[in-house]
Amino acid sequence: MRPAEKLLVNLGISDPRDIEVDAIARCENVEILYGPLKGCEAQIVGFRDRAVVYVDNTVRETRKRFSAGHELGHWHHHRGQSFVCRSEDIGKPIDERSKNAEKLADSYAADLILPPFMIQPLLDGFGDITLEHVFDVARQFSASLTATAIRIVRMTRQPIIVVAHNLYGKNWHWPSIGAGGLFVREDIDIRSSALSRALSQGRVGPSKKEPAGYWFDRRHVDQFDVRVQSCRTIEGEGLTILRVLDPKMIEIYG
Repeated sequence: MRPAEKLLVNLGISDPRDIEVDAIARCENVEILYGPLKGCEAQIVGFRDRAVVYVDNTVRETRKRFSAGHELGHWHHHRGQSFVCRSEDIGKPIDERSKNAEKLADSYAADLILPPFMIQPLLDGFGDITLEHVFDVARQFSASLTATAIRIVRMTRQPIIVVAHNLYGKNWHWPSIGAGGLFVREDIDIRSSALSRALSQGRVGPSKKEPAGYWFDRRHVDQFDVRVQSCRTIEGEGLTILRVLDPKMIEIYG
């Protein structure tokens, strides 16, 4: 069990409704204050065994929670240091260029808000993972759709890939361990249903079968199909779950 999960267990928290970040922070001698910030989204100032975290109150609620969790991650891993975190420093688990300190803080926040020991029983009860499942978990844990999708795809062995994109192409993708090393192409075929869903705020599209060539730029890949389901997030990105339907595709291209 990782540090944030251990903290929840030690506090007797086993229900997502009880993950109150402000109250948890107080148990760690950290006070969280909310207000408008300039030039950053959150910061922490610590002295000895106490700290104050400042979080921008102009962002959406799920973002405030993650930012607060991010600063608690700094308090756990980098006690004695002060951090001023910009929006591009927080919630970028897919960015390998991120500084190690920020990646550690992000990981702590994700484990605090979407703890694996609470998520796993839910995954065990799912059949094929769909965006409806992602929406439901995000609602239960008061987390963003994107953070929830990443958490789920990192934990499942189903052959799926989550892709964030806009009308111009891919922003990032994250494959599950079951999808091998499949690499989504940078652009998205205009025939894919994902592009129209990227314009439809909040609505989850139906699951559709598409040629794999719409998503993967590999020779003869169109002999395979993938199943696609997409929506548009509140952040304005298209979010798609790709499911590989034939294990041979992973054997050949993964």
